[in-house]
Amino acid sequence: MFNTRQILTSEVPNPQNKNTKDATTYLDRGFERLEKGDYQGAIEDFNQFLKIKPNNAYVYVGRGLARFSLEQYQAAKTDFDKALEITPDVAYAHFFRGLTNYMLKDKEGAIADLEIAAELFKKEGNQEFAKKANSAIQKIQES
Repeated sequence: MFNTRQILTSEVPNPQNKNTKDATTYLDRGFERLEKGDYQGAIEDFNQFLKIKPNNAYVYVGRGLARFSLEQYQAAKTDFDKALEITPDVAYAHFFRGLTNYMLKDKEGAIADLEIAAELFKKEGNQEFAKKANSAIQKIQES
């Protein structure tokens, strides 16, 4: 669906010590598993990463996406909420939380998040995802 590694690894830690190297291993393997559809394995790796570095918004987005893919919508929403608590302007967190809110039957919350995502994507120059967010808003409004 998306190149999750490219999307979410903009804050990859720089291996300086053993803990950071371990975290990087979990991060890389988590995204590999996510891309291969091994969502439970990805969650396990992201959990290990978060034990070492608990304040990385992008790992919460990755874990949330894995949980979303497993239809664990409430758990996914919790991860997206945490990502946005850490870093409020992560466009992908708003985007995926919007989709998750829709699955949880919160159309108003879904539209609000997708509108924020569309604006953030535009500011970042990511027109492809700005269009995806706007398209999702339109489909939700029509549903």
